Amino acid sequence: MIGLVIWVIIIVGAIGTLFVIVNGSFSKRGAGIATLTAFHDFQPKDKQEAVQEIVEQRAGKKLEEQKSGASPKT
Repeated sequence: MIGLVIWVIIIVGAIGTLFVIVNGSFSKRGAGIATLTAFHDFQPKDKQEAVQEIVEQRAGKKLEEQKSGASPKT
């Protein structure tokens, strides 16, 4: 019986923590980097690679803009 109570407490705590993180209650700015990282880690491998490719393309574009002296677009 005690084991069941402990598991219920652990599950409720995990769900509560996930709820707080998803709702952005820890941060006034919304989803933080930890939330985004966790979301990325739970994605299938092909989606992770697609996101990584997009990030690298955008980083390369910004690097080119900085080298050319153009102002970066946000």
